[in-house]
Amino acid sequence: MNRWFDRFPILSKYVSGKVILSFFILILSVMMFFIFRTSDRKLCFYAMAFSFIGDFALNFSPDIEKRPKEWFLVGGASFVVAHVFYCFAYGTKCAEKGFPAFGTGAIVMAAIMVAITIYFIVKAKETRKSGIFFLGMLYLWITSINYMVVFSYSISVKSIESLALIGGLLFLASDVIIGLEQLTGLKSKLARELVWWFYPIGQIILVIMA
Repeated sequence: MNRWFDRFPILSKYVSGKVILSFFILILSVMMFFIFRTSDRKLCFYAMAFSFIGDFALNFSPDIEKRPKEWFLVGGASFVVAHVFYCFAYGTKCAEKGFPAFGTGAIVMAAIMVAITIYFIVKAKETRKSGIFFLGMLYLWITSINYMVVFSYSISVKSIESLALIGGLLFLASDVIIGLEQLTGLKSKLARELVWWFYPIGQIILVIMA
């Protein structure tokens, strides 16, 4: 999807299409807040603002090889904060409607996370990249709290807003692919393309369904 923005007038001369795409999703979150003026929309805007910071840190240059390694940590930390804000946004929606923040959906997500963890443990033993593994698992389990709340809300609400579950799954899928790239050295053009379909669509869904 980011390729649609790689030739965006003027801006593409200075930043990658990924950053431009992220900026437009940020604008979407601002618009949704000004239209609905609710606390959960404000929290989603904060989440998308930190996501944009993360995207900028990771993808500010069209040539990813020029990115300082320290910026990878900045990007990861920014996304952790973004997930915290999404968690509070959907937690707020759960509280307003009397839904459990950690209900059936949280159990389903916990099971998914256990399966992902087991898979990555096997891969970590094969590659012996324990440092990356522990950092990756810390990131995934912190962000999984957000996914648990999103899943719980989606299963409880039983309306069009249940699509938030799809947004969470797509966001998670993009993180898993990135984890495979870092842990196993995965070099797949298809996988890289999927990240930038799963991630932006997941973000858009989470922002709209809040």
